Amino acid sequence: MSDPMNRPNPDPTRGNVPPPVDPPPGEPRKGANPVVWIIVLIALLALAWYFLSSRDSVQVSPEEPATPIGQTETPTDDATPPRREPRTPARTPQPTVADREASVLDSVEPEYPVAAARARDQGTVLVRAQVDASGKPTEVDVARSSRSRDLDRAAVAAVKQWTFEPAIRDGKAVASTVQVPVEFTLDQR
Repeated sequence: MSDPMNRPNPDPTRGNVPPPVDPPPGEPRKGANPVVWIIVLIALLALAWYFLSSRDSVQVSPEEPATPIGQTETPTDDATPPRREPRTPARTPQPTVADREASVLDSVEPEYPVAAARARDQGTVLVRAQVDASGKPTEVDVARSSRSRDLDRAAVAAVKQWTFEPAIRDGKAVASTVQVPVEFTLDQR
């Protein structure tokens, strides 16, 4: 049988079929690059994520209460009133007061003892005072002496008359112990 169009015979036994042609070695192969497919897949996933997340974040306006605020709803015979949970009052934030130690509020100048002045005694007496929650000294004694009994006694007598600002702990006035220096100099007389 002969072909009226003179087409080549696809039968390989006949030998007139051209062999498959490979591309030249420097030319890239035409086909799907895996990197392109990965980029397309990532783009599709990002697009799907964008549409799904925007659908979930649609703002819904809150429902208006059936009865105005401040009025009570009167129940009808055929409907039971809605059950309302009791509201807890909002707590107002309390200002936090920083903890602090007791400090001198008002001090009385000690009298320089005459015997100490004649003996030319001078120095500093460190006085320890127990201060109650109202700021009054309750127990007063010498923490470090000036080496003059007269100066020590005068310092204790003066600090017993002082008033203090009480110490603060957790926002409340509490009793505490303070040490205050009392100086005696001959120039002071």
